[in-house]
Amino acid sequence: MKQLKYGFLPIVLLAVLTLSSCKKWLDVQPKTEMKQEELFANQQGFNEALVGAYVTMTAEAAYGRELTYGMLSVMAADYSVSSSSEVAVNYLKPVENFNYEVRQFRGMIDKAWLQQYNTIAQVNAILENIDAKKGIFTGRNYELIKGEALALRAFVHFDLLRLFGPSYQNRGDGKYMPYVKTYGKGNTPLSTVEEVTNLALADLDQAEELMATDVLGAVGAADRQIRMNIYAVKGLQARIYLYMGNKTLAFEKAKEVIDAKKVRLRSPGLEVSTDRTFHSEHLFALFSNKFEKLAESNFLPGTGLTTTAPYYYTLESKLNSNIFGNQPTDIRFKAPMMLAVKGYLIPHKYLYEDLAGSNTSATLLRNYIPLMRISELFYIAAETAPDQVTALGYLNQVLASRGLSQIITTPDLQNEIRKEYRKEFFTEGQTFFYYKRLNAARIEDSPVIEMQAKTYVFPLPEDEKLYGGR
Repeated sequence: MKQLKYGFLPIVLLAVLTLSSCKKWLDVQPKTEMKQEELFANQQGFNEALVGAYVTMTAEAAYGRELTYGMLSVMAADYSVSSSSEVAVNYLKPVENFNYEVRQFRGMIDKAWLQQYNTIAQVNAILENIDAKKGIFTGRNYELIKGEALALRAFVHFDLLRLFGPSYQNRGDGKYMPYVKTYGKGNTPLSTVEEVTNLALADLDQAEELMATDVLGAVGAADRQIRMNIYAVKGLQARIYLYMGNKTLAFEKAKEVIDAKKVRLRSPGLEVSTDRTFHSEHLFALFSNKFEKLAESNFLPGTGLTTTAPYYYTLESKLNSNIFGNQPTDIRFKAPMMLAVKGYLIPHKYLYEDLAGSNTSATLLRNYIPLMRISELFYIAAETAPDQVTALGYLNQVLASRGLSQIITTPDLQNEIRKEYRKEFFTEGQTFFYYKRLNAARIEDSPVIEMQAKTYVFPLPEDEKLYGGR
């Protein structure tokens, strides 16, 4: 029954158990052929539709690869592309160089756009039907499903903005993407950066109100950390406010989540062998029972007569010096988070193949895709705190949790935070968004010597221009 990850209340869980198998539950796809009246005839149908949206997000074109350890991590210079496998070099060099004109790179971008709007269409179908069917729900299921759908719509739109729009400080009055709030084939006009952030915050405000009684971490409850929960909503608000440069509200929201202590930093020295993505710290993650197998195919060296380099590969010298700063006590860097495999030092954040067949295999917290961590809220609090003493208080809590020494004072707090983003979100994609938010002129270790504001902006897909009337 470990495949059953997305149930959220007992009444819904009972309905889920009537399905033919737990494994099939996670493989549910949106029932696009089914009439909406049939799908949304009961609360199980609404939950199935919402699960379909979460599952869609785990696709390789989205958070199952490209928007986490794939394309975005390549752009953040997490890898040593020239040392990767020959196939990887051909495919990833244009990505590393931000060469948007190369066909395969444009293909990644176009697929990500389509995949994200597919998720948005699914949540919009839920939102267009749920109010009229409010009476079919029991307990707080109506509020939770509607709140999650609104929060997901905001989450996915905001990530699209961070890809296809300029940074907020360079926003101007240009229009870059549609904020779609209806289900169907209608053509939603493009919005400005400011309009998208305001629409996302409006969805989150409504979600926050609906989910006020959301329970996270209750004994016996389903895992709410793999669904948009009340603390993920507040965390996303903090993330957006920081992107907008509103430090006051970013600090306020980050502090709310930290002070609630529903999701906490790991205790110093806590074993990481069976929880390598630190799932206990996830404010919001996805679950896919196919995720680790895909990661294995990308991170482990090829087999055959001659062992080939992994697809995604980082030189040991770069990992040691440039990213993790030669700090052997950092739990994010030492074994088992990094392991030597066939002569290569391999990131093991997503992998457990070294424990295959061991007695601990049944308790491994595998197949999680982290999208928002409590540590990010500590970094936001540090960046937006009213004074350096307060700021370092938040930053040092993360450092202590990771096995590192405290910082007493620093002339460059932002640089300390930047170093943490590289380590904490290594192979997760968030580091790219950090650089973009600050409109950084340089991405460390990138072959692009100087980043321009326009370099950070993904091109609109050609099909969107052609068929969307852009």
